[in-house]
Amino acid sequence: MAKSPAPAHSDKRFRRTVERIGAEAYWLYTYQNAINGMKGVHAVGLDFFRVSLNALKDARLIRLIRILEDDPQTASFWYLLQANVRLVKGAAKVGGLDLDELRTIASALQGVRNKTFVHIDKIGVFDPKAYYKAANLNNEDVLRVIGSLWKAMRALHLEVFGQYPEADDYAGSDVRQLAKWRDDASA
Repeated sequence: MAKSPAPAHSDKRFRRTVERIGAEAYWLYTYQNAINGMKGVHAVGLDFFRVSLNALKDARLIRLIRILEDDPQTASFWYLLQANVRLVKGAAKVGGLDLDELRTIASALQGVRNKTFVHIDKIGVFDPKAYYKAANLNNEDVLRVIGSLWKAMRALHLEVFGQYPEADDYAGSDVRQLAKWRDDASA
């Protein structure tokens, strides 16, 4: 006897996805704060700061892609919206998250994901920057969406679990001090 597939939606899956997407949104927000903290910090060759900045940008992009993947086999943000429109739209409103803009960004990131960031397309290998240009995302859009997504996921977590998720608020303010210590040590 063939085992029947798990139902598309269940309260258990919804709750676990709120936790998972919330954690992804938290790290996305935290990475962005670290990136912001690196503004004004000058890298010296391939030092820790340049390596860290590149790693944080990659980690930020993959988490954003993961959260926004729209596939029936994934438990992404779109799964949450489909499973409970009322709760997710309410949380989005609290967080200032524009769902139409989020859908546009998710769509724009598909080419980046599929052609150069996660996969190396045979044709795209000649001009990987073209996919980033085609996505037409600027830093302000990404910053705004990351902040709003984190606020919305906090609001959703509060609604579902009766409390905000446990999370430290990392501002990235220590990065400049670390760079100063580096500069003082090499002076």
